[in-house]
Amino acid sequence: MRNTIGFLLFFLPLFLLAQTEEEEQANPPLKLGQFYADIHINSSSKPYNSRTGDMDYTIWEPIFHDCGYDRSSQMMQALGPYLPKYSQAHFAALAQGRSRLSCMALSPVERPLINGSSFYNDRNKKSTVSCMTGIVANQLFLRQKEMDYFADLLGNIEYLQRFEGDKSFYYFQGKKHQYEIIRNAEQLDSVLASPYRLGILLSIDGGHSLGHSIYIDENITNLEEYSDLMRKNIRRLKGLLPISDNTDEYIQTPILWISLAKNYENGLGGMANSWSRDEINVFGKVKAINNGPSRLGKEIIEELTAREGRRILIDVKHMSYRFRKYYYQAIERASILGEKIPVVCSHCGISGLSWQQRNYKRKDDDSKNNTSYLNHWTQNLSEEDLVNIYKSGGLIGIPLDASVLGGQLALEEIQMSPEGSLQRKKAELHLFMANLLTVVQLVSKSSGYNPKRRSVWDIIALGSDFDNIKQPLTAYPNASSTAKLAEDVQEFLTQPENISSLFTSRQIEELMEGLSPEELTEKIMAKNAYTFIKKQLELQPKLMGPQAQK
Repeated sequence: MRNTIGFLLFFLPLFLLAQTEEEEQANPPLKLGQFYADIHINSSSKPYNSRTGDMDYTIWEPIFHDCGYDRSSQMMQALGPYLPKYSQAHFAALAQGRSRLSCMALSPVERPLINGSSFYNDRNKKSTVSCMTGIVANQLFLRQKEMDYFADLLGNIEYLQRFEGDKSFYYFQGKKHQYEIIRNAEQLDSVLASPYRLGILLSIDGGHSLGHSIYIDENITNLEEYSDLMRKNIRRLKGLLPISDNTDEYIQTPILWISLAKNYENGLGGMANSWSRDEINVFGKVKAINNGPSRLGKEIIEELTAREGRRILIDVKHMSYRFRKYYYQAIERASILGEKIPVVCSHCGISGLSWQQRNYKRKDDDSKNNTSYLNHWTQNLSEEDLVNIYKSGGLIGIPLDASVLGGQLALEEIQMSPEGSLQRKKAELHLFMANLLTVVQLVSKSSGYNPKRRSVWDIIALGSDFDNIKQPLTAYPNASSTAKLAEDVQEFLTQPENISSLFTSRQIEELMEGLSPEELTEKIMAKNAYTFIKKQLELQPKLMGPQAQK
């Protein structure tokens, strides 16, 4: 009898595990706190672009901005007093905050940003760029007349590959840590199984990354040769062509998604304004604000999302609402033909408005948010954006930038409370949660919402935008605070509080859809990003080029 009981105790769990194997593959068991996920960080920007400077920086250690006395005071004033002067997502901070699954955005510095302002001069330029961006660049970098953005992008990928895995390691809190660039679903799980490894996935921020500054600066992006150049570069990233003309090497690292717009026009389509009046005065007025897609932009979307090779998803961040609207129509047409293309918005606030509301379509200027708690600028997602992302099976990253998340009412509430106080932390957490809850509120009331098929809570993740933030939430200033953010989110959901005039505690409880605070926090801080990323990796061919035929 005892042997029979022992037999059952040993084999029954294995039997139950086998019975639920299919379900667990779809919903892998994750332990809250084992790791957290962030779908938009900019960790490599400072060390990669500073590699030609006088100092040798690593991606593991913090970089503090060199703000010398000869910097341009006008430019720094335009950027505001809250701009971080330190790195936020160096890898030691990721390790400390247990942020072990991260999507790193690669974005070559746009040439107008370092050469286009009348406030630069030979004496202040290096110090101003360093103070503004944290990049310790030499004069050759600062005086470039042209930039091969795609070559710079490949250089950044090579830089990250050079130090991954056993090639480099870092001792943190007495433990040996290393990072790996994730190439397939099996590697993803292997990396996350170890508490001392960071998993890095690659994305691209800005369509200029696919091209060259000459065509953009000279406004000749309509030339056929530029279209050919961008198409060829896309095929290189998708593993359909060798990485360059003089090699037979193919890229084996998937690019999960790319945003087609950023700060300046690039010939692909319109961008949403993200600059204040003071910033526009310093960095220049951008002509393509609020435009729809160009002919080239439409072609590039088709090339990126085609099944041939590795599909690269479109990140709608930075795109004008007209550009986004076109893209949603394009993927709707594709879905009729059986192609489901998920929409990503990697680091975006929520406007709380509809495209149909006059206030959403108003010009994005300093006065637009004077009486609002949320940020109503069109760079932030509307009700229609949210519904389209939900319908596509996509993912939204909520950033930790107060200037993106909040209107004037929220920002005043934050600024009126002393930094480091409980009131400040509460005001900042409420702003983060208000954006998140607005996603749930707007999607759940839409006609196509079906929580039994997919909960709206499944499309929300953290997309901090660390190392490119204008006004960090002081309670969560860098990646080392990710674990603390998760703890505070769970505590808030356990005892919901009224948020301004937007949500009562009762409304918040209703929006939780019967899910526990632990379940919701796990979704937001880890599970949703993990599940989405793993699914995309499983859809990708593992090898490209001649190696794929072996």
